[in-house]
Amino acid sequence: MSKTLLFDTWGTLVDNYSIADVIEQYVFESHTAQTIAQDWRFQQKWAMFHLTLSDNFVPHPGLNEACLRWALDHNNVQLSDAEIKEINDQYHKLRAYPDVIGALKDLKSQGWTIKIVANPTRKMIEDHSKFAGTYEFIDEIISSGEERRAFKPSPKVYEIGIERADCARENILWVTGHQWEAFGAVRQGLRVAWTNRAREPKLQIGIEPTYTTDNLQDLADILANE
Repeated sequence: MSKTLLFDTWGTLVDNYSIADVIEQYVFESHTAQTIAQDWRFQQKWAMFHLTLSDNFVPHPGLNEACLRWALDHNNVQLSDAEIKEINDQYHKLRAYPDVIGALKDLKSQGWTIKIVANPTRKMIEDHSKFAGTYEFIDEIISSGEERRAFKPSPKVYEIGIERADCARENILWVTGHQWEAFGAVRQGLRVAWTNRAREPKLQIGIEPTYTTDNLQDLADILANE
């Protein structure tokens, strides 16, 4: 029986905030670098939300650079255009969360096909997956930005995942580190796993993921026992 995991990657497999390691080389102070990384990620999420809701589209990596510029301005940090582009060009240097590699090995041993369905370009996903060490476990990379000109949680993103899963809908499990993305997957009638590393409270609106775990290894263990 074919069964497919459709994974998000930013904030699910790789830690966007680890880009602070790159930023620190330009601002020379770790706390400032971490603050910029957090603000960059904040604006990145909201920019994609706002574009999706307004039926607009600005592709990565240009959108990512615009969000970096916003974060620098927000923190009153002045860098040259060349330095900003250098930082943005290194956005693939994102570490995998500590549980991810072992969990992916376990999931592959259970017979799951693993596909990425995510907003960045295919090259961006490939590059950060190779840097993080997750690439070898991925069977296919699907860029919703490039292929559907849409960002999560647009229904277009879930639709392309379902189309490319190569199995029955009931054998698909959508895996994400984001509660809002889980809501979108549930709305499309999918089974969904929310990896809630940040221990965020559930928004009590009657939309429940199939699984909620603290990390990906816990999910792998649950699926192994089913």
